[in-house]
Amino acid sequence: MKNTSPALASILTGSFTTRLVIDSFYGPTRTKEDLGEDGWELNWNSEGEIKSAGRVDIVYTDDLAQSLTPNEFADTLAPFGQELNILLEVTAGDGFTETIQQGRYLITGVPDARDEHMNVLGELLTIGSRVTLTLEDRMVRIKRAGFRSEQAPASLASCWAELQRISGMQVIRSVADKPIPVGLIYKAAEGGRLDAVQALARILDGVAYITPDGALSVLPDVWGAPVAALVLGADGTILDVGHSMESEDVFNEIVGNFQDADRNPIYAVAAVITGPLATTGPFGRYTRYVTSEQVSTQAEADAYVRAALAIATSTQVYRVPVQCVLDPRLDDGDVVTVERPTGGTLTGRIANHRIGNDGTMSLELDVQRNV
Repeated sequence: MKNTSPALASILTGSFTTRLVIDSFYGPTRTKEDLGEDGWELNWNSEGEIKSAGRVDIVYTDDLAQSLTPNEFADTLAPFGQELNILLEVTAGDGFTETIQQGRYLITGVPDARDEHMNVLGELLTIGSRVTLTLEDRMVRIKRAGFRSEQAPASLASCWAELQRISGMQVIRSVADKPIPVGLIYKAAEGGRLDAVQALARILDGVAYITPDGALSVLPDVWGAPVAALVLGADGTILDVGHSMESEDVFNEIVGNFQDADRNPIYAVAAVITGPLATTGPFGRYTRYVTSEQVSTQAEADAYVRAALAIATSTQVYRVPVQCVLDPRLDDGDVVTVERPTGGTLTGRIANHRIGNDGTMSLELDVQRNV
């Protein structure tokens, strides 16, 4: 959850307005301050290769009749290293104003740019520019910067130290450090550096992402306590709650392939044999294959697949879409409770979300259901 004041929570249940505060940067130099906008959308996707992206329509009028349409590599809004720092400003009628950092984005494209001109005493002057920008977070730098040759980690002692080394970025250590297993190799291929970063993040039991301040961190694959409640009613913020049901990844058979100390194969199977998920029933057989170097006897193999089947059939994670009033405090990985129109409350973890200038927010929640 993003850092905000305690007062913001009550403001978001009433009437408020929002706008983006946009500053442009080229390296450490701020080139423009508080650029105007006329339409925008920002989205976050914890499952995506680039975790946060967006679009913004910049509108600009210069006191000296200068155009903001980029033509050269080093121009203010050109997609060659230029960045936008974006904050969301929330304002309420009682004098309340708060800004919440949303992200530090690279400009990766300019799909449309137009200048408006006026003829003044025979001289054609630019009276305004409208520039549409596509944005991606700093993860795109890692994706583009491939390794020149195949290589191993510089040290196996620390995942965090290696993340900082291969990314060249400031890191925020969000989870406990772990050593790197022997055998990890970075590939000299397109996107290989990003693959390496995510491989290290998986060792840390999470996924790498860029924080709103532009640092590299890891979103842990854990469910914390709910940080917010989305409710219905006169003071509520929910606009719509969907429903879904999936059979994907509901395994009812586990097949294990292992080896004993002499490298002789060991084979073990565990399956659901009763109820609606029985392998012999209408649902059919849905097989998952497992292995482990820790298993070296038949008894251990049998116990391993039974435990894996118990986990696979205990809960199902399914996706629930929610449309609500914009809440800039929320972020991917946050756990929230949602009041349903049909009664009852569900608890879900935000997998992705989108906000825009229409004042709404679209969420997709991972929700656990007992199988």
